[in-house]
Amino acid sequence: MEENRISTRYKEIGRVNIPELCALPEILENISATGCKVIFPVSVVVNLEKEYMIQVMISRFPNESPLQLRCKPMWVSEVDGVTHVGFSILFSPDENRLHYLIKRLEEINEDEEPEIV
Repeated sequence: MEENRISTRYKEIGRVNIPELCALPEILENISATGCKVIFPVSVVVNLEKEYMIQVMISRFPNESPLQLRCKPMWVSEVDGVTHVGFSILFSPDENRLHYLIKRLEEINEDEEPEIV
């Protein structure tokens, strides 16, 4: 099944904190200017109607402070007790920093074909 994405998502490992959903740190799988995919190491209940403030720390840029992003879950999938969530990024306090980060990821991945997922 082919999906239409607004923007290219870059595979990027990072740490995510969403204390409202889980006390354990989550894992960032990919990120774009408009969304991200997060993996929870345990089963969690996610309200698709709610907005969540998430903190994202990109492993490639360890000296930068976490991005503060307001997100809304678009889909949830659970397999073997691990929860995957696709978030849409809404207007956020660190929106300018996010766009700068995406620009840096584009430059890093210039020679590689980015994955559109």
